[in-house]
Amino acid sequence: MNAAAQWMTIASMLMCGLAMGIVFDVYRVASHRFHVARWLLPALDVVYWAAATLGVFSILLGSNQGEVRLYVFLGLGIGVTGYFGLFSNLVVKLSGIIIDIIKSLFQFLWKMVNTMLLTPFFWIVRLLAKLIDILFIITAALLLWLGKLLLRPLSAFGRWLWPKLLPIRRTFEPITRFFKHLQERWRQIRDLLKKKP
Repeated sequence: MNAAAQWMTIASMLMCGLAMGIVFDVYRVASHRFHVARWLLPALDVVYWAAATLGVFSILLGSNQGEVRLYVFLGLGIGVTGYFGLFSNLVVKLSGIIIDIIKSLFQFLWKMVNTMLLTPFFWIVRLLAKLIDILFIITAALLLWLGKLLLRPLSAFGRWLWPKLLPIRRTFEPITRFFKHLQERWRQIRDLLKKKP
């Protein structure tokens, strides 16, 4: 490999080191601002390092067919240390401001959706539920009134029929008296049990 290709690889690795530092700082600030759970951070660290390794290796494949030499690590080291020495504080501040702006924008959009869509939707649903309740009560009242109206002619027939059923009523009178007696006893026992502490 000629010197120009080696310098190109070093420059590529230097840029990779800078990119790794930027992504790490943004990830660190984002995990703090979005209150990521502590137990989730090791898994996210593994994802970060796996993505960084794949990214560096894919760039290395394009620049020197994937040969891992000492100058590859030298370029990465210079890029990372140079970034953390020169740009880290600026990137942390900028990423914090950008994340705060994004959070504020999402909160504003959520409030707007809640005010313009969700609140009217739930208000309409509650109104419809009340209207259905009122409609049900009116329908039930109309059906009861209609039932009384239809049963009124039968009441005259019932008044005429009731005395005619006297012999049958006398036959079943002991049974009805027995059930009434049982009902009365049950009521007395229940009242007695209620009085006990």
